[in-house]
Amino acid sequence: MSILLAIDFDGTLATHDTVDWFSARWAPEDFEAADQALANGEITLDACLAQQIANITATREEIISFLVDTVAIRPGARELFAFCAEHDIEPIVVSAGFESLIHAILQAHGFDLPVSAHEVEFGPEGMRVRFRERALCDHCGERCKRDEVAKLAAGRRVAYVGDGYSDLCAAEEAEVRFARASLITHLEREGFSYVPFENMHDVRIGLADALGVAP
Repeated sequence: MSILLAIDFDGTLATHDTVDWFSARWAPEDFEAADQALANGEITLDACLAQQIANITATREEIISFLVDTVAIRPGARELFAFCAEHDIEPIVVSAGFESLIHAILQAHGFDLPVSAHEVEFGPEGMRVRFRERALCDHCGERCKRDEVAKLAAGRRVAYVGDGYSDLCAAEEAEVRFARASLITHLEREGFSYVPFENMHDVRIGLADALGVAP
């Protein structure tokens, strides 16, 4: 049976959380205030995202240039995607970030993957989020990735790779979970099994173990 491999981008496939990274560069006070409000449970992830970038007037070209120059893809990605191609596994990036920026980073590093994410508009008065339509979740109460990943899977087994806040709910629903950073804390607290990772070699080896094949 085929598998959907849903991969978060920021802090997961990429070495940095790209929205945090550029908002801390261009709007550090807005970034810190929104991030703290999210941590305190005062605002949703969507509201945090909108507030972090609302006053940034940098151009698309400036943001992309900064991200391409400073954000790397975790080691082992090429080997992971080759393994996926050999074993009927469909990798897709499912992100709370911005599709055009993610594609720009991926392409700069020689990768071409489907991406399901929000989008952003640039303007002289600031940046605005065009939110992807995601269902209001019965589990977490936010418009998270859980239902979207289930729809993308269309009945297939799901492996999920993530690291943080936007991954908490969707990871719970997966059959195989790869986690780092705060996602580990969440899964341990809620009693879910997971495979820890620091690079995409770890994910490839974990998938091979799950399938009972050589990595």
